Amino acid sequence: MRPLTLEDIESIPSYQAKRDETRRRIIALKKMRRVTLGPRVSLVFENRDTMRFQVQEMCRIEHITDPALVQQEIDVYNDLLPAGTAIGATLLIELVQSDDMPAILKELSGLEETVWLRFGDQAIHAQAELGRSTEEKTSTVHYLVFSFADEARTALADATEVRLETEHPNYRYQAILPPATVASLVEDLIRG
Repeated sequence: MRPLTLEDIESIPSYQAKRDETRRRIIALKKMRRVTLGPRVSLVFENRDTMRFQVQEMCRIEHITDPALVQQEIDVYNDLLPAGTAIGATLLIELVQSDDMPAILKELSGLEETVWLRFGDQAIHAQAELGRSTEEKTSTVHYLVFSFADEARTALADATEVRLETEHPNYRYQAILPPATVASLVEDLIRG
């Protein structure tokens, strides 16, 4: 995916003038790109639009106007946009106040290393950002990258069913991606 640049980020007043419309559009986009995986996990497939929104919001909230500081925000979020023919996702472990959080986070340690996209004869293993799990606990947020060879990209576009799966010993679930989600991911791979 092409990285974000300073030219992609609007001034705070310009962004503020159309924020409500942009926010509605991004919420709808994220809703389409969010997949629930069992009772505790969801993945949001990210792209340039969702990351641009994050940068715009950070600049708005933090009142960041200095181009060098805006660039620092861009750099943070560009690290989450996968390079080349790949799809990025944010994996979220969903907890509520009444949960035994330490026990659950220990039980799910390493979950991010067990995520797959499967379609046709293709199996794409997610590569997780390092350092977010130890033997004692995992983070509630993980950043994943699914890298595609050309034949996998073509197979995804032609797939009749795409499954997202976890193979963690304490968390084995799968979800079938809706056709609109798959179409959006294929568009990301084409646009780059």
